[in-house]
Amino acid sequence: MKNHKKVIQYEQAATETGERLWHFFDYLLNGRSDIEDRLSEGGKDLFDALLKQNRKTNLPIHWGGMKILQGEYKAEGLWEWRFFSDGCQQRVIGMFGEKRKQAIFLIGCYHKQKVYTPPNCLDTALLRAKAVRKGAPVRERAIRENL
Repeated sequence: MKNHKKVIQYEQAATETGERLWHFFDYLLNGRSDIEDRLSEGGKDLFDALLKQNRKTNLPIHWGGMKILQGEYKAEGLWEWRFFSDGCQQRVIGMFGEKRKQAIFLIGCYHKQKVYTPPNCLDTALLRAKAVRKGAPVRERAIRENL
């Protein structure tokens, strides 16, 4: 799709106007992102498609699949991306970085009704958000272009 006429026009227009694309980062635990470990190949493809679509969106309120979390999670600036894969409601919990157009993914999870797997994922995301603000390691996520 990279050679598609509309994609080329968008990338040229974005470069000419100085518009920046979003940069996505993963929280690292022991040098690894647990988001990758929790998604199947099909789930990874859907997540990458969501990243490709949303990185061009100027305002995060227009991101497809985004929901601001409530309560203490909202107070800490946490949000989730929702998508359906492998018969489950997949979730990736994130926060915004210090710089403009940076998003940091803290944990991946899924749920059925109100039962989350892993069960403490929202509290873990909250702790990780606080750790990121204190300098915990993150790594920029590569987006697979050949989908």
